[in-house]
Amino acid sequence: MEIEILRYPTNDDWSRCLFLARVTQGRDGIVTPSDDWKKKILSAEHSPIRTLMYTIAMWQIPYFASVHFVRHKFGVEHYVKSQRVNPNRGEDRQDSAVNHVMDLNAQALINISRKRLCYKADPKTREIMENITKEILKVDPVMHSFLVPDCVYRSGCHEFQSCGFYEKRMQ
Repeated sequence: MEIEILRYPTNDDWSRCLFLARVTQGRDGIVTPSDDWKKKILSAEHSPIRTLMYTIAMWQIPYFASVHFVRHKFGVEHYVKSQRVNPNRGEDRQDSAVNHVMDLNAQALINISRKRLCYKADPKTREIMENITKEILKVDPVMHSFLVPDCVYRSGCHEFQSCGFYEKRMQ
């Protein structure tokens, strides 16, 4: 398995995001946002963050994990190797390797991380999301506080049954 970040927000993308936020306030002009402003708008989850785009390639991940990521459908497009041309498609195992590319916005990335970093998520899927997070933080460190499990994001577990991670973390 290999994770590759093919696209992430540039300084121009962040300036555009700030410009769009300023339009909603009746202000104009393009300026470069500070890291503090970036963190504030990500935390507020205002609509301009949906213009910040990422392309993430997951090479040779298990088919079942790819299916877990495909369940996320808002703000993301998935491109997964098709089984249509495989004459033995019914014989492929769920752990057969596939290539999966996601083209998604910052809001979708935050939402996916909240579910896939949860300790109730499938361990392999969680491992893949942890690797995605590591690679994203190399190119976009401002995302550090936002790519976290749901219990961290929401200050407590909201699953039917807690795994205990949040409670242990708070001790």
